[in-house]
Amino acid sequence: MKFPLTLLTLFVLRFPVFAQTPTLLSLPEQSFEQFWQTFRDNYAFFPLKQVNWEASYRTFRPRITATTPTDTLVQVFRQMVEPLHDGHITISRGEAILYKGESTRNTFKQTFKTVQPEFWRVTYAQLQKAGFGPVKGIGPDFKGKQVLYTSQNGSVGYLHLTRSFADISGAIGTEAQEKKDQHKLERLFSQALKQLQGCQVLLLDLRDNGGGHSGYELAGHFTQARYLANYKALRRPGGYDLFTEPQPVYVTPAAGPQFTGPLVLLTSDQTASAAEDLAIALTQLPQVTQVGTATKGMLSDMHSVHLPNGLDVTLSNQRYTTPEGKALEDIGVQPDIVVENTLADLEKQHDAVLVRALELALEEARHKAQVK
Repeated sequence: MKFPLTLLTLFVLRFPVFAQTPTLLSLPEQSFEQFWQTFRDNYAFFPLKQVNWEASYRTFRPRITATTPTDTLVQVFRQMVEPLHDGHITISRGEAILYKGESTRNTFKQTFKTVQPEFWRVTYAQLQKAGFGPVKGIGPDFKGKQVLYTSQNGSVGYLHLTRSFADISGAIGTEAQEKKDQHKLERLFSQALKQLQGCQVLLLDLRDNGGGHSGYELAGHFTQARYLANYKALRRPGGYDLFTEPQPVYVTPAAGPQFTGPLVLLTSDQTASAAEDLAIALTQLPQVTQVGTATKGMLSDMHSVHLPNGLDVTLSNQRYTTPEGKALEDIGVQPDIVVENTLADLEKQHDAVLVRALELALEEARHKAQVK
């Protein structure tokens, strides 16, 4: 999970006052009021999503009474937030996730959801046909995938980062668990880069990486100088268009192994959250070429709240922009070269994005050999 920036306490009263006094309300009513107010004061994208949050209050508040069961309340919350199409909105009870939003940009995930093992089998087989060695996995298994996979063909290396956490506790656990997992992910990533030492060109595949943490830290392995990656602005209470001043986010060179040669970045609209932090950061570097389709555009850290009835809720409370000021939510990081994977290609045992990325990588390798 990407943890939120420190919340500001400034409040400017611009909203119509719908909320009722909590001390006079039942537990279900208190929970509804806090849920609605939390989104009102912190959610970053009501204008972008074209959702009228005041209208949602008028529609759903009369349905909640002192006898409303929690399961019914969850269904009401779900109806309220589904139109936002935001994958960073979750409703949970303990470790059980009761609702998770989904972006409208999810073609790669939906297309290959039931055939992901076959998709990656084709990808790895295509690498070997191109002269790469066996693909080696690194790190713990989660849902049938290890954290990283590497392979090499002489001067060209391939690194597949399947997720931006090592163990699931690092993505959904406590802050202490996340910090521990950050160190573990860093060690695994450094191990992968060490296996690819000697490569002059690198393919970095993030097409199925749904996020976690450490995007900017991993980007530090690809630079020898500190640089600006993007800006973040935090939504503040008082108006749906009120944000803090955009704060710059910098990438600092990593202490571990580095690769500063030509890098071809493979992305899809399943590349999300912390993986987009990594993509944003890398695409600011002149030696990086992005191939595939745009990333998901689901970038904000997750602001969380604990409701009186025991439910936990997360939401997006930040606005990301490029160094030039372009907003990225629901748009994503745009590729330099657009290529899309299709089921038709998969049936032919063909990975079109990988093929184009390999062409670029081999061309870069030949160019470097000629320069020598």
